[in-house]
Amino acid sequence: MTALRPDFTLLNFETYEEYLQSFQTVKDHRYLGCLSAINELAKLGYRNTSRIYNEEEFKLCRMKTLELMNPKIKMSITSGHLVKSNDPGLQALAERETPNLLKKLSTIIFVVIRMPSGFDVSSYVDYEMSLRQFDLNVLGASNWKEIFQGNQKLHPKSSDLSYYNMQKKQVTHNNSDNYQTLAIGNSLLFLHKGDHKIIDPEYKCGNPTSKRRMIFSPSLGTIVLYDHIVRKPI
Repeated sequence: MTALRPDFTLLNFETYEEYLQSFQTVKDHRYLGCLSAINELAKLGYRNTSRIYNEEEFKLCRMKTLELMNPKIKMSITSGHLVKSNDPGLQALAERETPNLLKKLSTIIFVVIRMPSGFDVSSYVDYEMSLRQFDLNVLGASNWKEIFQGNQKLHPKSSDLSYYNMQKKQVTHNNSDNYQTLAIGNSLLFLHKGDHKIIDPEYKCGNPTSKRRMIFSPSLGTIVLYDHIVRKPI
């Protein structure tokens, strides 16, 4: 069998029988009468100049087309299934991993860690971008495999959406693949690049565009998750 490419015309048909019926004409039924003979003519290409699929090709090609429209995340590139502990923070992030990779959900993680000096370092992390960078082996990317296994913490980085180092008085703001960071006066906002909805970290109650959840994690410390349901993917 030659390699099959996605064919969006096949999405018009639920079954192979419906696909064959699309090639039938009134004259076929008038002069041939026999449905099996009509279908055989269609399969042989007498009713169309384009390629005619057999039943196996039809099912395979249609499946490939559906997967292209709604891709599945392969387990080989996800790490959330590695969580074996009852850590509520790790479990919450594992639950959000696939929806973020599919860009049906966009989660921003606020993480803060206490340094040996006693000062805090914190940042807002674009979860989907962080997961993707790890999958692509980007230099300096967070190691989500080790994080989900509880062997490593999620460390704030100066390349995150927003980063604050209390000891060094260092503050940075960056745009990500999914968000534009807006630092307006003392306010910090994140504008989703797809549907242009704004996530306001300080808006703790009734935010119309995102849900806020604070979780204490033995592995990660106290984290805050901002979940935004994506109306228009990028």
